[in-house]
Amino acid sequence: MGASGGLHLRPARDSDRRALWRVHTEAVGTLCQGVYAPDELSTWVRLLRPEGYLRPDRPRTVLVAERDRRLVGFGQLDPLNGELEALYVLPDQVGHGVGTRLLAALESVAWGGGSPQVGLDASLNAEDFYRHRGYVSLHEARRPLTARVQLACVRMQKRRPVLPTRRGAPTGAPAPI
Repeated sequence: MGASGGLHLRPARDSDRRALWRVHTEAVGTLCQGVYAPDELSTWVRLLRPEGYLRPDRPRTVLVAERDRRLVGFGQLDPLNGELEALYVLPDQVGHGVGTRLLAALESVAWGGGSPQVGLDASLNAEDFYRHRGYVSLHEARRPLTARVQLACVRMQKRRPVLPTRRGAPTGAPAPI
């Protein structure tokens, strides 16, 4: 996938499951503090398991970001439905382009597969991140974790970019990737 600034993206492997779990739990446990109640965070983290990642019964595009051979973030896309299901970065890597690079790569997969948009449920702490990358808020939503705990989130969407109109070129043609 390529490297930039010491950051390398690649498809996830089965051997990455524990590292994916570690990134996910650290990101939730640290970056969501003060946004969600302690019982919401503990329920969320408690439900995460290494074996829950890269499940063969749910084919997904999962990319990981590595810096100095350390897995520092990952993103998961359901390309058939154009749904970004996960994007997590280690707390010490926030603000260093990891999330932006992962998101751009997963959007390219979606656009390349013909998806007209990418949708996602943004955690409340991530809404601004997505907004600054062209996503628009559609409505408030809830992500059920258990019968008792449902996380507040924001349903967001980004439409596939279109090429600027040129003389003789059709309007609405997909942007090159």
